[in-house]
Amino acid sequence: MTGTAGRNRSLSIRSAILRGSLLLVLLAVLLSGALSFLEFRNALQTEIAHNLGNNAGALQARIDAFIAERIEDQREWHRLELLQDIRVADVDKRLARLLSDLKAGHGEVYSALYCTDLQGRVVAASETDLIGRVRLPGPAMHSGKAGTAAEVVIERSLGGEGYALRADIADAFGSGRIGYLYAVLNWQAVGRFLRDDVHASARTALLLDADDQVIAAAGTLAPQAVAGLPRLAGWYVGGAESGSETRDGAPLGAGRLLVGAATSHGFQHFAGFGWHTLVVESTSVAFAPVWRLTWAMLAGLVFTMLVAGWLTMRLSARIAWPLDQLTAFARRFRQDRSGTPPRIETGISEVGELSRAFSEMIQALEASREQLVRAGKLAVVGEMAAIMAHEVRTPLGILKTSAQLLERRAGTSAEERELVGFIVSETNRLNRLVTTLLECASPQPPQFRPHDLHAIIEHVLALVGGKAQKQSISLETRLAARDSLLACDREQLIQVFLNLVINAIQHVPVEGHIRISSQDVDADLVVRVEDDGPGIPAVEAAKVFDPFYTRREGGVGLGLTIVQQIVQAHGGEIGVGQSELGGACFTVRFARQTVGQ
Repeated sequence: MTGTAGRNRSLSIRSAILRGSLLLVLLAVLLSGALSFLEFRNALQTEIAHNLGNNAGALQARIDAFIAERIEDQREWHRLELLQDIRVADVDKRLARLLSDLKAGHGEVYSALYCTDLQGRVVAASETDLIGRVRLPGPAMHSGKAGTAAEVVIERSLGGEGYALRADIADAFGSGRIGYLYAVLNWQAVGRFLRDDVHASARTALLLDADDQVIAAAGTLAPQAVAGLPRLAGWYVGGAESGSETRDGAPLGAGRLLVGAATSHGFQHFAGFGWHTLVVESTSVAFAPVWRLTWAMLAGLVFTMLVAGWLTMRLSARIAWPLDQLTAFARRFRQDRSGTPPRIETGISEVGELSRAFSEMIQALEASREQLVRAGKLAVVGEMAAIMAHEVRTPLGILKTSAQLLERRAGTSAEERELVGFIVSETNRLNRLVTTLLECASPQPPQFRPHDLHAIIEHVLALVGGKAQKQSISLETRLAARDSLLACDREQLIQVFLNLVINAIQHVPVEGHIRISSQDVDADLVVRVEDDGPGIPAVEAAKVFDPFYTRREGGVGLGLTIVQQIVQAHGGEIGVGQSELGGACFTVRFARQTVGQ
């Protein structure tokens, strides 16, 4: 149960790769997106705040220039001789006509021009309805040459909805003054400056006097700012919180605002009234490109996640599919030991290498299993040989001795001698069988010495030459190896090639052909023994080295088993296949660099 629960809790390769890649993409995109958002937002905020400040400065300079020009008008007009007509209450209306002409000559700059006597009664005016009204001088912001005849001040207009410039009318026939000249500014002209600055934008322009009272406004926040917020003391950038580029927009009925501010510094000889100009913009509007970028990045994140998920599933499938195939084959192979490992080509080198390594492992397991089976058979042979050596050789010796005594006894007939000869020959054959079993079960370790393998082969051919000649079998040699020196046990290799050649002689027909060849293959020395006999079927090729397997009548089936043992003891390999001559081909490969180590 624990193992099953553990498998259920574990992740598959596909799930692990999918989750890991998606998490990696998510973290990478979110991190890069957050950094990009912050950097872009800070850069945009700095740029917009700088732009707002420049706008406020330009707007304030324009207003200062406008006021300076109006002050210069006052300085020129208050010295006109015609203004002396206020002494006689402008009985001939010359002063009124002058004021009307001056107003008309400046277009929409002035709302009204009028003169008052020292008691504040309007004596002459560009607008007839003002004549006779009382206008006493009010609190003024001084400008120009204060305390001199050139002094011009600004104060609230007669209706209280704008500002008027006031200049003294000096007494041309004595000292002191005889009245005042008022020039009421058309405040719509100042408002037009603000409207032109914020036209077709979401910004708001505010003009504040020296007491931080809003005196003109234009833009989305203008009506509420002018009507409900007469003062914004300490709120703007030049106030108590100087240095910050954003402000709480609650005083203006808005959220966070970016603020650009400028203070009046005058114009030419005009020192200024200490007014301030603010240009504000809501952060929600200013940072709209940032939020659009954020949504675009989120859309890109979703798209990236989808693409990454698709690619990851494809990749994980290419990795997991071959593993599933190998797992399924391993389970089938464990059940019935059949089938061949799947050939998997995915284009991924590691997966291909795993597939090849798995196939090699299966082949190695099969070879190991065959070796274990063969080792088991050899163990049985060894045990049987030990028993036979103990149980058979003693009675065989007694039988042979008794038969030889009978053969020497006088008066034995020819028929009896023939029977005794059968006993002796069969006893010798049984003794050779027991010896062969003992050699197979307990092979002697080789004694390695440098020997010429070609010389060993020539010696073997000399031993079997007579037997081959009796059957008209030709023995051909093609010993082409350049270096035939090999560290080996000469007697054991003689036994190897003697068994292979005799085995070939026993299977080839009369006037058959046997060829022994050698060659260098890489660092190995390879010897082939080929014949033109019936050959060995492919289904039986893997069995020829098994103990007691023989295709020859009367054979024991241990010769090739002993040959394989000797070759393997020399660090070599032996295999069987199809010969170019049409029969069997035994290939013996010796690795020079490992022999004798």
